[in-house]
Amino acid sequence: MAALHFPSSSIFSPAVPSTLSSIQTETTQYEKDLLKKLGTSPNDPITLGAMASYLSLQPYRYSETVEYFERSLVNCCTGGDIRSDVDEKYKLVYSTYVSVYATFLCSCSNDDISDPRFVGDYGGKVGKSSLTEKIELLYRRSVEELDCDHNPINDTAIFLHRNVKDYKAAEKMYQSFLSSQPGAASVWSKYGNFCKSIKKDVKAAEAAYLKGIKSGPTNVECLTSYAVFLHGTIQNYAKAEVYYERAHEVDGCHVNNLSNYGLYLSEIKCDFDKSEQMYLQAMRIDPHHHNSIYNYAVLLDSGIKDKHKAEEYYLKCLEVNPKHCFCLYNLAILVEELRGGEEEGKVEAEKLFLKAVEASHDDPMTVADYGRFLLVCIGDAERAKKELMRAVEIDGGCVVGNYNLGVIEYNVGKFGNALKYFGRVLKREAGHWESIRWSARCYVKEGKRKEAEKYYGLCLGNVPEEERGGVVLEIEDFKGGKKRRGSK
Repeated sequence: MAALHFPSSSIFSPAVPSTLSSIQTETTQYEKDLLKKLGTSPNDPITLGAMASYLSLQPYRYSETVEYFERSLVNCCTGGDIRSDVDEKYKLVYSTYVSVYATFLCSCSNDDISDPRFVGDYGGKVGKSSLTEKIELLYRRSVEELDCDHNPINDTAIFLHRNVKDYKAAEKMYQSFLSSQPGAASVWSKYGNFCKSIKKDVKAAEAAYLKGIKSGPTNVECLTSYAVFLHGTIQNYAKAEVYYERAHEVDGCHVNNLSNYGLYLSEIKCDFDKSEQMYLQAMRIDPHHHNSIYNYAVLLDSGIKDKHKAEEYYLKCLEVNPKHCFCLYNLAILVEELRGGEEEGKVEAEKLFLKAVEASHDDPMTVADYGRFLLVCIGDAERAKKELMRAVEIDGGCVVGNYNLGVIEYNVGKFGNALKYFGRVLKREAGHWESIRWSARCYVKEGKRKEAEKYYGLCLGNVPEEERGGVVLEIEDFKGGKKRRGSK
């Protein structure tokens, strides 16, 4: 599973100097300078906000970050509370940092949120819902205080549809802003993403992307968003390449475009060399860009076939984003492939599968493959069946789930149930030769030789060449058994 990644200016990228993007482990000169300024002006909201923005990028400094954001915003207000009126001279400062603060809270995982100051008195006890309430409040304040600026409006609309799931409010906010500022290219891009992902309106999405490009012909965010849409949604690959290339010509260092263009080159053009160049350049520019690291690992795994180097990059991705569900899933499969025959390898793979399922508990493929692993590698049919059943509850046509449930039912002699599961697979993938073969075996067990013969014939028409010999021998054995019984 490789992944397309929509261009940044998303709500998960705090607006801080790019020179601060690398993770620091000790006090930098920049932090020392800010502390020196605060020594003489401890209540200056600009310096407090700058310190908060800086700390938001440092690992394990969440409480300090919250403290500085709160102090910055409080000192912008006349009533000693971030919800009170804002001092006229600090309106721009307040609007900027209230938006960045909300963005920071959005980017934090639940594990990070252990300090009650994350929510204060905005939503009661610490928890997902109370945090959401505070974030929503912060974004709404940012819009109220600076309603002419598109960034907080953009972020608020995104927050409303991603976190609050208030799609009507998000739609209203997008429409309201775009009607008054039709030349805001990046907002058109975000609205296009909203139409595609939430409204499922492909025509409206394309129209929004094109309006954004018309407003900003050199806006890389718009060009890349449209290229991703052409590539991943409507599969117009030739046109997608044109827009990836246009974005690359405008800004050859745009990390998201490099990552997405690299995926296109690998997935569609099978140009592994050029794809690798794109990923390597993206990682040179931003060594912590987890999507580039992950997509490069997929290229090494599935394209270049350097499995050990792929493992190295999957692990690098998890250092940056430990809950990257696709990365955990792919690494589990790779560990199973490389070391699944050893006891330590089985333990390692299962831990990764469990983390992948936890990170994406509603993804049927991840859940089903964990069930398959339990069945095939661990030999625990009972636990396997539980996971496989959960996968088909999520997606009734899940191929891996239904196929392996069919095998389990066959092995306990429930051939009718097995045929039901194999039938579900064939409804989704008519040429799934393994399900066809197992169906033939079920009919043999039930004594329905005519049906068995039909399915063995279908199997021969779909089996890959490298597996054909085994199927031919099985059919010969089946036919030989028929002759022996007929000669009695």
